[in-house]
Amino acid sequence: MDLEPQPHLTSKGAASKEGETLIPVAPGRSGEERLPLERLLGSRFYVLADKSLGLLGIFLFFLAWEIASRTHILNPFYFPPFTEIIAKGIELLASGAIWEHMIFSLTNFSAGFAVSVVIGVLAGIPMGWYKGLSKTLDPLLSGIYATPLIALLPLIIMLFGLGAVSKIIMTFLAGVFPVLINTMVGIANTDTNLIKMSRSFGASDATIFLKVSMPGSLPYIVAGMRVALGRALVYIVVAEQYGAAMGLGYLSSVAAQRFQIAAMFVPIVIIAGLGAGLTELLKVVERRLETWRPQKS
Repeated sequence: MDLEPQPHLTSKGAASKEGETLIPVAPGRSGEERLPLERLLGSRFYVLADKSLGLLGIFLFFLAWEIASRTHILNPFYFPPFTEIIAKGIELLASGAIWEHMIFSLTNFSAGFAVSVVIGVLAGIPMGWYKGLSKTLDPLLSGIYATPLIALLPLIIMLFGLGAVSKIIMTFLAGVFPVLINTMVGIANTDTNLIKMSRSFGASDATIFLKVSMPGSLPYIVAGMRVALGRALVYIVVAEQYGAAMGLGYLSSVAAQRFQIAAMFVPIVIIAGLGAGLTELLKVVERRLETWRPQKS
């Protein structure tokens, strides 16, 4: 009777080729299996580092300020160390002395900026849609936009007083023109190929406006809001410094008159932080809407 062949047992050093192929490779020890993990970690580190560059720039700026003030490269009387400004800000926040000024300024800014966005979009749409209207009003708008608003501040204060209304109007005038101009440009730059294709499918002017022109102008509108945001913050502080009895600008002006330089910088840092935060938020919105922007041919 034939016996079945038995497997040939060999020592570890004399293993056959068939035996070698049956030896599994331990996971995670080969370079091929380790490489994707290294690439994944490297890509995540790169993304995290890329997103942190802005914070790094801010940190380095204030660190340089601190060192330059401590070493008297900058005059510490006019540029106190940034840690002193932070300490003064914490003191003002803890005592509650700054809260009413913050509420006054932020309320007026929010109202004026919101009205400027609404009016700017509503006025920019017909100017971008109708070329004749744009040609008629564009020189006038350019002249008004180039006019320094600070020259109009005394007149606005005489008409509306030192209260909130004059600050809202200054914020509105500072923010409305960038939004209006960008809205007009966004509507006017609607891709003509999309318009022709829409008309070939029987789309009416209203449909083209709602489905093509308005979505395509959204990135322009958000870009205009970014410009308007910075201008509005600047001019509300200026308005409060020269004609107000309350607000962050007023608080900064009073501190400067009393030579309290650290206290003077606290409202400025708050306004700068607010502007940076809102600008980053609008950047996120703008990136989300970037796909609607007409591509250059």
